[in-house]
Amino acid sequence: MSLKAKVLTGTKWVAFANVFKQVLQVLSLVVFARLLSPDDFGLFALLMIFVSFLAMFTDMGTASALIHIDQPSQKLLSSVFFFNIFLGFFLAVLLVLSASSIALFFANPPLEFLLQLISINFIIISFGVVQKARYEKALEFRELAMIETLAIFIGISTGIICAINGLGVYSLLAQTLVTSLLSVLALWIVAKWRPSLHFSFEDIKRIWGYTANLSTFNFVNYFSRNADNFLIGKFLNSSALGVYSLAYSIMLYPLQNISRVLLRILFPAFSTIQNDNEKFKRVYLKTIFFIALVSFPIMAGLVATADLLVAVLFGDKWLGLAQILMILAPVGIIQSIGTTNGSIFMAKGNTRLLLRVGIFSTVVTIAFFVGGLFWGVEGVAFSYLLSNMVLFYPVFRISWGQIGLSVSEGLVVLLPLLAIVSIMGASVWGLGQWLDTLSLYPVVQLILMIVAGVVLYIALLTLKYGNPKKFLKELKR
Repeated sequence: MSLKAKVLTGTKWVAFANVFKQVLQVLSLVVFARLLSPDDFGLFALLMIFVSFLAMFTDMGTASALIHIDQPSQKLLSSVFFFNIFLGFFLAVLLVLSASSIALFFANPPLEFLLQLISINFIIISFGVVQKARYEKALEFRELAMIETLAIFIGISTGIICAINGLGVYSLLAQTLVTSLLSVLALWIVAKWRPSLHFSFEDIKRIWGYTANLSTFNFVNYFSRNADNFLIGKFLNSSALGVYSLAYSIMLYPLQNISRVLLRILFPAFSTIQNDNEKFKRVYLKTIFFIALVSFPIMAGLVATADLLVAVLFGDKWLGLAQILMILAPVGIIQSIGTTNGSIFMAKGNTRLLLRVGIFSTVVTIAFFVGGLFWGVEGVAFSYLLSNMVLFYPVFRISWGQIGLSVSEGLVVLLPLLAIVSIMGASVWGLGQWLDTLSLYPVVQLILMIVAGVVLYIALLTLKYGNPKKFLKELKR
């Protein structure tokens, strides 16, 4: 099967599974928001600050290295497997030992046991790193899509049952552990590969140049991604963090379910054409256009319907959520495209340059967060938007420059879509203002606004790009 055919097949399977997963995740988010309190969400967000920090070291970049390397040997695969098992146990023990100090720092006693309990997750996922990387390298996403969808469904179901029975924040933790455990078990059942009784540090050293810079980048990038949660959790309160983290999760869904999922397929594909800049550039432009085609209207729709959406789905206890959503939605537009930059660095093997860009971005982002903290949780959200706007040109210029793509060339592709979603968003907002005067049920008003937005968006796309069938056919080429 050709590379193009593999990419299209993988995309179809991941898209199918992802639509199902996204529906599940959105529904579960609404259910959890109804059953749990902002304090529960805030406590879990605080917990995940440290879990995500240690999660950076779960494979030390070895999974990406296995995808990047042409035909890794059985000995290398086995060494990487046992290396990850060691890392999993080490990180679990480290989290258990540091749990009391973390809880004391945040003056939050329940945090200690939660951290100790979730440490098991590091051991679980370490058993699936190589299995998963082998599937992704071969662009065989059918089994992965099915496994992940089933695991997420059962994990969410478990979490909801726990929430209904009054387990509070523990229901979110149960969802995480069950999802990880089922994913790894299913991988071992389906995958044919098994490790040999072999381990050598020489094998790990062979890929260390690639993984060291990538792991250091992830370490630096962590502070950029989590400084906002840390500052809100320390200097504001868990309720404010709960509202912010829910808004951030809603904003993040298009990134998780479009950009990052596509990149699981495209990073291996980009690695095979890393030395052909013209082809790389052509494929990449189509990729970011497709991402923008889906993520831009979702973010514009969030801005236009935020107040009504929060009232209908989440209820009165989530006061302030709509305002933060409206601030973070433009961040989602920028990051839906920015998320793809890392795949260029990794496919090109330029992990050292990736690290330098990451350090620069992190320093700027944290500086903005600290300044925004003086204006509360809304100030932190707004500072996040400002930092993304400031970093846009320098980061994209360096990233895209590796494949001979200028920022202006990229914007020529993206700006027409941005104009279309801006018109659509403004029109939907205006429609909402008029519907307010009719005293409709909020859920009816929300549905009318969403339907109108979808119809208008398709109409504007057709006006700009012509027949939808021909347009989609051209996009696949």
